Amino acid sequence: MTATRRGGEETLSGHYLALACQQAEQRGLPVAQVLAGTGLALADLEQPGCQVPLPVCLRLFVNLLQLDPDPGLGLALGRRLDLRSHGFLGYAILSSRTIGEALDISIRYFRTRTSLFEIRLFREDDMAVVQLDERVPLGPMGPVLLDALMTLIAVCGRQVTGRDFNGVVRLARPRQPHHEHWPELAQADLLFDAAFNQFRFPRAGLLLPISQPDPQLLQMATAQCEEELRRLHERLQGGGGLLADVRRAARQHLADDASLERIADVLGLGARTLRRRLAELGTSYQMIIEQLRRGRAVELLLHSTLTVDQIAAELGYQDPSNFGRAFRRWTGKSPREYRAERG
Repeated sequence: MTATRRGGEETLSGHYLALACQQAEQRGLPVAQVLAGTGLALADLEQPGCQVPLPVCLRLFVNLLQLDPDPGLGLALGRRLDLRSHGFLGYAILSSRTIGEALDISIRYFRTRTSLFEIRLFREDDMAVVQLDERVPLGPMGPVLLDALMTLIAVCGRQVTGRDFNGVVRLARPRQPHHEHWPELAQADLLFDAAFNQFRFPRAGLLLPISQPDPQLLQMATAQCEEELRRLHERLQGGGGLLADVRRAARQHLADDASLERIADVLGLGARTLRRRLAELGTSYQMIIEQLRRGRAVELLLHSTLTVDQIAAELGYQDPSNFGRAFRRWTGKSPREYRAERG
């Protein structure tokens, strides 16, 4: 099954569900039973861009909580998450200049990861407030996801700055026994029975610098986030669109033959027609394929053990030196230098 978003349907990135399945497997639970009735396999959840509709998410979490009714599941899941768990959004956050910029980016592209929650940032006197609101009723899945997200928010600020935020987490529900483990995960106070789910910290924290800003990575990552946001918009409009079709076909054929002629043939178009229609949309096939290769190259360098030559082959370069030159043009660094600095 290919899980995609349809108009009006809330979704969650399959990557988070894959992490929940992996965590269940480590606890001795059969993944097949966790996924029972969803129509999904673990490999589906691990596909880039996988967005799982809310009813399927709910079925998976009902299965999981029946197999393992541990109320601390959300804290355990939050412990597994780090910013690299959030795809290109995570890399954009890591490469930002300040906490304020990182939060602005998070809010702009949050829907590339999920539409189950609305995230807001606002100022209240001398405090900055990050607020998470459920967009739809989430049933038993809600507390699990909120525990995971609040753990992530509280922990990651300190991780990317090296400084304590003196933050306070407010949860809009009563205290539960598993929250006793909170101090082990995050150096932030935890309050209950609040009106909203919030992480609050001194407003001056918005100016704290990120420890490893990277303007080039930020530009690349936000470009990929824009592409993901555009694809989601196209799906919501119900048509998919030519650009989405071209990107999808090119991504599938990167390793063998992603030439304009091949992709045009896959789409049932002539090469000249495809070139003209892309030009009418203000882009070109060369721009699309470069963006795909650049994003995939960063992903494989940072997230795989493939050699540089193997990555070059995955991207469709017959000569690895051509990949090296292209990557240096994109980033100013060789693939090996980039991996050594950012890996």
